[in-house]
Amino acid sequence: MIGFLKALRGALILVALLMAIIPLVILISLLTGGTGYGLCQFGLLDCDTAFLTGPLVAARICGGLLIVATLVRVLSRIISRMERDRHRERVRSYYSDWLDWTENLRER
Repeated sequence: MIGFLKALRGALILVALLMAIIPLVILISLLTGGTGYGLCQFGLLDCDTAFLTGPLVAARICGGLLIVATLVRVLSRIISRMERDRHRERVRSYYSDWLDWTENLRER
């Protein structure tokens, strides 16, 4: 279960990195004469978009990154608690075995 959660956390981190690259990809597309993947239909020279198009794209990317970062944080806390509980159980098992061994020695 912990392995699956760690893999999911890694996938979410990869998604966050890809989302952070989106503005760079759009900018490179515009600078090389492209449409910015639909942002400017006729290229940068004849770009006739609304005033809020850029801020809307930025807000959507930031919102998405915030959601992904929150999910990564929640998964990290869950994984940490599961590993801590697993460690406590191992320690408890070790000491209970040790106590049983010492009690057997006392009975002899």
